[in-house]
This record gives sequence, structure tokens and C-alpha cells, in this order.
Amino acid sequence: MANRTFEAQRRTVLGKKVKRMRREGRVPGIVYGPVVEGTVPVSVDSRDFLKFYQSNGHSTLFDLTWEDGSQSVFIRDVQQDPVRRQPVHVDFFAPNLLMPVRAMVPLVLHNPVQIATGVLTESRTEIEVEALPALIPHQIDVDVSMLQQPGDAIRVGDLTLPAEITAITDADELLVLIEAVYQEPEAEAAEGAEEAEETAAAAESDAAEATEE
Repeated sequence: MANRTFEAQRRTVLGKKVKRMRREGRVPGIVYGPVVEGTVPVSVDSRDFLKFYQSNGHSTLFDLTWEDGSQSVFIRDVQQDPVRRQPVHVDFFAPNLLMPVRAMVPLVLHNPVQIATGVLTESRTEIEVEALPALIPHQIDVDVSMLQQPGDAIRVGDLTLPAEITAITDADELLVLIEAVYQEPEAEAAEGAEEAEETAAAAESDAAEATEE
């Protein structure tokens, strides 16, 4: 079961009247899903919710509680103000805990190696998985230390997931790649000119020393 909790309040303010609620620092939302009859209108503290959402994202199952109820939920959708980027509405999805669900889970890269001839490029930041709600991981850790040279890559099929978790994203989907770093022709020419100047200067110095002798 989920061990994280977040507090909400049952909401009686509906429609256009929620603007005042937002001005007072609360975000309207609903709780819905196969284990909820209809929908439950709720509100959450804007500042506390934003911190919680930034830490837990969409793939963390947690207990949402309010005055006369509680459900294990995922944050399914967060509508944001296009200018201020503050949450203006939240959908909490309450799944059947006995039935598998699908969720997008973020990838977190670990142990990158510095490579002079290549740069680490992340092609995807999350993948879709399927599992029982309580088994959906908060994140998937990816060890990239084995990527040692240009062309080395990690694909979805290379991930080691627990047996109870199935990757839905195609196994051939590229996640991380070491791309070769090429020098610009101008840079190479500049380096060649600099080397020529150094060689000429050294020759002149040798000639001067020979004359002095």
C-alpha cells in the first residue's frame, strides 16, 4: 500500500466561483476512478501541492485524505496557468488496487563517464510500464557507466525491471546514446595554423642559436 499521504478538503465551491478559491491559495480538483462513485470534488493547498508534485510526479501512488474520505491515488493530470505556471486544477485517479494499470515513469541516469570523444545524449526521459498500482515505481534508475565510447547505447530492452513490472514502451526504443563529437573544420584549421607557427618559431630559435655558436 502507499505510504505517502497528502491532505485535501472536500470542495463545495464549483464552476466559476473557484477563481476566488485560487486567489486564496487553494487549487480545485477531483477524485475519480473505478473505485469512486461519480467524482469527489476536493481542493488542495497550492504551495504544498506544488512541492509534493515536483517530488513525486505522476507515477507515485499515495493516500489522499479529506474530511470524510480517503483514497489511494495517482496524480493523473495537472492543469497549469500558461503564464505563471502555477497549478489551476488537479485530477486524482483512484485505481482498483487489484488490477494492473499503466503509467509513465521517469528515468534517472546514474554514474555517467566523461568521454573526450563523445557526449551523453538522453533520447527519452520516461517510459510507460504496467503493474499493480502499488508496484508502479516512483522512478527507474539507469546505470550509464557502461557507456564508454561513441555508439554505445541503452535501449528499453536493456533495462532490468522487477518481474512484476512490464515495460510497455517498445524494447527497441533508444534511451541513452554516446554521440561522437566532431571538431568544426575552422577549429581544425586554426589548430593546424597554430602548430605551424610554433614549428616555425622553434626553427627560427634553433637557427639563432646555431648562428651564435
